[in-house]
Amino acid sequence: MDDRLKVMIAGTMKVLGKQTDKSWKAVLSTMMQNELLEPDGAEIARADKMIKESVNDFKIDGSADENIVREAKTWFINLIADDDVIQSTKIDINVMAQIVAQTGATIDSFETLFAKNEHHEKDLVDIGVLRFPDFDHPFFKLYRIKLVAWSDCSRILFHQADKNGITGEFNCRIFRPRASVIDGLTDAARRKAISAANAMFDN
Repeated sequence: MDDRLKVMIAGTMKVLGKQTDKSWKAVLSTMMQNELLEPDGAEIARADKMIKESVNDFKIDGSADENIVREAKTWFINLIADDDVIQSTKIDINVMAQIVAQTGATIDSFETLFAKNEHHEKDLVDIGVLRFPDFDHPFFKLYRIKLVAWSDCSRILFHQADKNGITGEFNCRIFRPRASVIDGLTDAARRKAISAANAMFDN
């Protein structure tokens, strides 16, 4: 691995290791202020909602609509639009899509059979990931995925109206070594950083 990358990794991990706030905003702010790093391009920031409305005969089993499941998968892939991120996060798209596609309100008692309003909301994912450089991707990739699944159901007698959806957010930023700063370090400082990076990889 390139020595500049090693210096960037060692310096960044030293700073982040001392940081108690590991939220997306805090980590992004720290990396933007890190002199060893250089942002590559603008931040990618996407947000979208997938909303489905349907009116059905009463569904007692709360079964999922398979067409909506398939649509939810496609929606998620298009929101992220980055195969590397989708593969590395190992998000179970099937589980996410099933929750979104869930229809029907559970019958808790005889009275609720005739009229019921329900709102369900579930935070599926809210993660920030710092992807380390490698030979194929010689840069830090910092990204965040937030997915909230929700459903609204209203029912009068055996007539049911459902609204199901996902609210999704995707943010991503790439950082490369700032050559002008790294090359200006003393030989001793560079050697120390390179040794620290090598030790991390050995472990």
